[in-house]
Amino acid sequence: MTLTSTLADCWLGLCRKTPALHTASAVLLGDPGEIRSVQSDAGGSAGRQGRIRNGIGIAMASIRALFSEKRLLGFSFLSGLVILFLVLAEQWNLSHIDTSYAVSNLITIQLGDSYLIVFDLRLFVIEAVCLSGFTLLLAALVRYRNARNAAIPITVRRAFGESGRHAGSLAALSLTMAFVTTVLLEIASQNQFTGTIVSAISHAMFWLPYAYYFAPNGIFTSLFFSFRILVANTVLFLLALYVVPVIVLEKKGLLSAFAGSVRLMKKTWRELLGCALVFGAIILAVAAIGLLIGQSPALLNNDYDFFLQESRGLVLMTGACYGFLLACGMLMAAGSTVLGIAVTDLYAWGRTGSHQAKQETTPSPLAEPAR
Repeated sequence: MTLTSTLADCWLGLCRKTPALHTASAVLLGDPGEIRSVQSDAGGSAGRQGRIRNGIGIAMASIRALFSEKRLLGFSFLSGLVILFLVLAEQWNLSHIDTSYAVSNLITIQLGDSYLIVFDLRLFVIEAVCLSGFTLLLAALVRYRNARNAAIPITVRRAFGESGRHAGSLAALSLTMAFVTTVLLEIASQNQFTGTIVSAISHAMFWLPYAYYFAPNGIFTSLFFSFRILVANTVLFLLALYVVPVIVLEKKGLLSAFAGSVRLMKKTWRELLGCALVFGAIILAVAAIGLLIGQSPALLNNDYDFFLQESRGLVLMTGACYGFLLACGMLMAAGSTVLGIAVTDLYAWGRTGSHQAKQETTPSPLAEPAR
């Protein structure tokens, strides 16, 4: 073979060598400054906004899931029973306060000439029962939802059965939260600053016209204290957001679950912010309706006869007050299920990193073998 034929064979692709894979270089058209700004935004503000939008999507999906899957309504029904127990227990507790109550149920600390109540045994027992119910419901819901997300759905009964395997850790969590809630509620109720805030909110939203229709039978007082307890319980569950999922799905103890919850909250705080925007908007809408009802006497120029005369607004306002409180109870029962669904999805999000795009394993269409 001559030198000329050898060069021709190489140039024309006829050279006898192992076939190689030649990949064409990607060319970016545009101003370099624009390219750099797009790349930085992808991991900066655009990425943060995308994760917040993902959190909004998770919150909306949890609301849709409640109405699209009828079995989830069973969890809301059971949550409603726990709330009903709390109201009835508070009603019984308030009606059985006598002179021996302070001696047998309260732990106090003397401060000068006065006493500071730091613990209420009856309140602790009520809280322990309620929080045990809510914790068990959340554990079963987490197990049920996680199995459905993994495409291996289980029955609600099986979800409760598998959650019962972690009864020790769940009971320890419930008792710890009950103790903390009891102490905080007692101290906060005797603090002037928090007392002023609670008094202002209650008078703005839940004083008149409710006092006209609830005062005679004492239900209003038990509803007020029950609502205060539910708010405190919600705050504690939010602070220990991923503890129950870590216990149930990772089979960890209470202390390890708290540590895992903190790590996941740091990892998913932007998604949590997106969920807070959705659920916060719903809470504000409900609060606006409550404020409208609570301020109705002022809006009607303090025409109190309107609320007391049957020929005028007695029937209307009675229905509005009872209906609003009933709707709030149903919303809290449904909201506990929605929050449980959202927490499960957020947990999966934080553990699996499903927000990251999947890498393509197929070769680039620009790649072609050399002949």
